[in-house]
Amino acid sequence: MMRWRGAMLDISRHYFDAAFIKKTISALAAFDYNTLHLHLTDDQGWRLESTVFPRLHEVGSVRKQSQNNHGLLEPTYDGKEHSGYLTHADVRDIVSHAQSLGMQVVPEINIPGHTGALLAAYPQYGINKNSVEVSGRWGISDYLLRPFPETFEFLTKVFEEVAELFPSEYIHVGGDESLIDNWLQDAEVVAFMKENGFATTKELFIFFMKEVEKIISALGKKMITWDDAFAFDPEQATHATVMSWRGAAIAQIALDHNREVIQGPVFPTYFDYAQEVSVDEPLAIGGPVTLDDVLAFTPLAGVTGVQFQLWTEYIQTPMHAEYMMWPRAAALAYRCWGEGKDFESYFEKRKPKLDALGVTIRDLDPLKRAKIAHLGIGAYYRGFDTASMMEALEKSAVAGEVAHDF
Repeated sequence: MMRWRGAMLDISRHYFDAAFIKKTISALAAFDYNTLHLHLTDDQGWRLESTVFPRLHEVGSVRKQSQNNHGLLEPTYDGKEHSGYLTHADVRDIVSHAQSLGMQVVPEINIPGHTGALLAAYPQYGINKNSVEVSGRWGISDYLLRPFPETFEFLTKVFEEVAELFPSEYIHVGGDESLIDNWLQDAEVVAFMKENGFATTKELFIFFMKEVEKIISALGKKMITWDDAFAFDPEQATHATVMSWRGAAIAQIALDHNREVIQGPVFPTYFDYAQEVSVDEPLAIGGPVTLDDVLAFTPLAGVTGVQFQLWTEYIQTPMHAEYMMWPRAAALAYRCWGEGKDFESYFEKRKPKLDALGVTIRDLDPLKRAKIAHLGIGAYYRGFDTASMMEALEKSAVAGEVAHDF
């Protein structure tokens, strides 16, 4: 059976508490998932208590408001404060529950970009030490950590605390969508580049990630990054496991460079994408990613594993999150490591476990489907071309470019 059978839950964009996380673990375990990847930090929220740097959760977990329309549109906001974070006790409870079901919980602390919530708490580690607010807007931000010794000293203490809480073999450090040319806006960073012989910001990025790799390795952990961090320069990149989100081409290049690879391509493993284009579906970033799309997915030979992603910019409630996961999460399990002659019988055999947990499932019969369109934040956005988006992502990955947020 595939070694990494994963699910990613983003609790930064919208916070989901320990009870929901434990329920989700129970549901996933019924389909032989063995890894929950928790996306704990981003521009929109820091969701982990820190006794070492308490402002991370005191300041970084609170945003004034949230965007309530599609991220490709001029933003409008709900005017409502959003907050929440997992305490150390919460994490221990979650990890214990996961271990009892044969699952690991892998934390992600996203760096050097996607760091708005971190820098709202500790702006001295960001470009020009600019004052920052926790963002309520979706999409890629300009926030970026500076590549200085004091930054790595700070990150060492952060990751030491994370490693103590999460006994997993891996720590995920993000590395995606970092607008690294913004380093050139900081005169001290430019001077640092000259002093240390970095000709380009890509070289500086590789230096940054290698310093982080030293931190993670010293903690006895394996580092994971999104494929962006590898694709900038496959020959010079860290030895981190590559979590490939931009298609099979960059995943194969990583395999060819003897990296562990976890496949989680946007199409068809981003379960925040709509399941069909319909006004009866809640607002989503794009799509559709249908059940049949998931059932047609074929992983590359030699990958360590497969993972679906549930990003939560457009997902505010447990009911909505479950509606987006199920039955697509079951379909991915069936396709990549399940048994049986057909998906329907495979799912029906295990569905009673979801029912016993009270999980919301998007019924295959539209007449029996939970009506949750009202849970979305705004009208459904129709102007999306999944095929063109995937082609652009593949090209950006192979070229070693930062992908735009879709």
